[in-house]
Amino acid sequence: MKQLFRHGLLLLVLTIGMACGMAAQSTQMVVTMNDGTVQTYSMMESGRVYFEDNTYLVIEEGIGKDVVRIPMSDIRKITCEEEVGLPENQAAAISILPNPVHDVMMLHNLDGKQTVSIFAIDGRLMKAFEVSGDEAIDVSAFPVGLYLVRTQSSTLKMIKL
Repeated sequence: MKQLFRHGLLLLVLTIGMACGMAAQSTQMVVTMNDGTVQTYSMMESGRVYFEDNTYLVIEEGIGKDVVRIPMSDIRKITCEEEVGLPENQAAAISILPNPVHDVMMLHNLDGKQTVSIFAIDGRLMKAFEVSGDEAIDVSAFPVGLYLVRTQSSTLKMIKL
């Protein structure tokens, strides 16, 4: 159970780190502690989030900024929020629903029929196929982990539970 908990936290931190680190604009990382207090960190493109010895969540807000180490046992919730408004074309962006995925996923806002490839985080091609928007895609045979879903116009992150 303890290993499953750590694995889940690792996926959570990888996802948050990718979301915060890959944002074109600055993103806020909000950490809610067990005692109810909230700590906010401004994540720039040069910022990083990672584990240290599976005991601490380490937050580096950017080059030249202080490094913060928070004991994992003190954290209740972690969220990321964009500090700047969303681009106007954000509503038409392709998305994976639901994400995290258990057995079946769909690509929402996919234009027409497109070739889609799903890669494991280590670069292995897991599945390649053609799909139309909102068509069910079976990923039940995939192991738990983080995957990259590449369409003709974008690359998305998918978590398989």
